[in-house]
Amino acid sequence: MPNRDAERPVSRRDFLRNVGAGLAGAALLGSCKSPSQASGAASTRIAQGPATAQAAAPAAGPTAKTRAAILRHSGMLMDEATPSQPAVLEALDAGVRYCFGTDDALAAWRQVAGPEDMVAIKVNCISGLIYSNPEVALGIAQRLIEAGVPADRILIWERDSGELSRSRYEINRDGPGVRCYGTDGAYGEWIRHRSISVRLSRIVEEATVIINVPVLKNHGGAGVTLSMKNHYGSVANPGDLHANLCNPACAHLADIPAIRDKTRLIVCDATRGLCDQGPVGTPDKIWPAKSLIVSTNMVAVDTLGLEMIEAERARRGLVTIAPHASHIVTAAEIGLGPNDRAHMDVLELDLS
Repeated sequence: MPNRDAERPVSRRDFLRNVGAGLAGAALLGSCKSPSQASGAASTRIAQGPATAQAAAPAAGPTAKTRAAILRHSGMLMDEATPSQPAVLEALDAGVRYCFGTDDALAAWRQVAGPEDMVAIKVNCISGLIYSNPEVALGIAQRLIEAGVPADRILIWERDSGELSRSRYEINRDGPGVRCYGTDGAYGEWIRHRSISVRLSRIVEEATVIINVPVLKNHGGAGVTLSMKNHYGSVANPGDLHANLCNPACAHLADIPAIRDKTRLIVCDATRGLCDQGPVGTPDKIWPAKSLIVSTNMVAVDTLGLEMIEAERARRGLVTIAPHASHIVTAAEIGLGPNDRAHMDVLELDLS
């Protein structure tokens, strides 16, 4: 089992130091190096692969339900905005144990990624007000390192390095330790898939494992911006994908094989949530949700995240946004995962 940190506040500086400790001699992250900016005249290729659902673990036959966990902890926040490292790690371990069907957290993390993988942890930092917290992304990286993944084969990334810096991340292109930087204009060739044409970040193309770390937020057009819409930060042309409340573009983007087939884990940072005025938000629309949502399936996470946002909106007397989140229904219809609890096994656990 991974070692537990003592139940005491840990500074972000100490957390970053602990994650990178002992890695000064590590090699560069080979397949996630910062590539040169792609040419705007790139040719078009067609994405290949059947529209199969993401593999949920453990597999128990053709009618097995998708596992997902909502982990709550009264001590998830040390103050109004900063997550507690011990609480985050406890919730992460509980989530992967459940989703991968084992009592051994270390064994579960080893099912997420191995020593030969190139792991890309996709965070969401478009809003300077509410974003994927470093304590969550680096907590995932810490557990992967403990499970045997070299630190320099892990990259925390977003579309732009400036957004990462604004969101309390420290840019690290060359090491030692966990890498952290943005796509910064480095995109691959145009690809066509279903209704959309996009250029994927070269980080997506070169990774072997993607871990999706969205934020619990609403969106003025798509209703919610969770794990599927997080990949709007993985393409060069997100503005082309917003028509018709982002439907079906959002679902079709998540169905691109380079995204769908490499996604091994989703951890929605629900330490705080934004229930209105998203995706950027205003302080009065944020509430302390003190949770993480964990699954191997994007549609399951987005369904549960929508539920949580809807519950907070109802508490505040705001209208439903469910009809706007039609991309979740489309994703279920094309086989990406379940959008109702009848086809999920959902663990709701209070770790307080």
